[in-house]
Amino acid sequence: MSRRTGNVRQDRLYQNKENMAFKIKKVRPLFTGVVTTAKRYVGELKTASGLLIDTTRMEGGLNPYQTVISVGQMCHDVKEGDVVKINFKRYAKAKHVPGAIDDSNNIQADDFTVTYEIPMINLDGQECLFIQTNDIEYVVDDYEVDEGGLLQ
Repeated sequence: MSRRTGNVRQDRLYQNKENMAFKIKKVRPLFTGVVTTAKRYVGELKTASGLLIDTTRMEGGLNPYQTVISVGQMCHDVKEGDVVKINFKRYAKAKHVPGAIDDSNNIQADDFTVTYEIPMINLDGQECLFIQTNDIEYVVDDYEVDEGGLLQ
């Protein structure tokens, strides 16, 4: 499908862009958009006192603490480089999955699961989150990172 512009050079340029794979290097979100890192839980976590935290349920899950990469022009309280706590509740999607029949009560038991559909963007080969400022609970002003801590 070719767009007719009357200029052969522009037609060729347009055709080449349709077949081109883009590698996004940098974005500038609009209004209250925020792009953050997408750090995930890996391995085991230890508290400062040496206690192990069970991460079997969190393995591969997104860490609620992320670093801001880019912000929209209407973001007044968040800036690039801030560490923020994200509330993922808005992205929760409940799924109703029919389960097995309970023969003792002659009723059908249902399985109710919750998944999260968080908007992602791939920036220069890195997975990033694309959220809004109202998804941010707070900005972390001062913190220390323990080995194996939550803010990795």
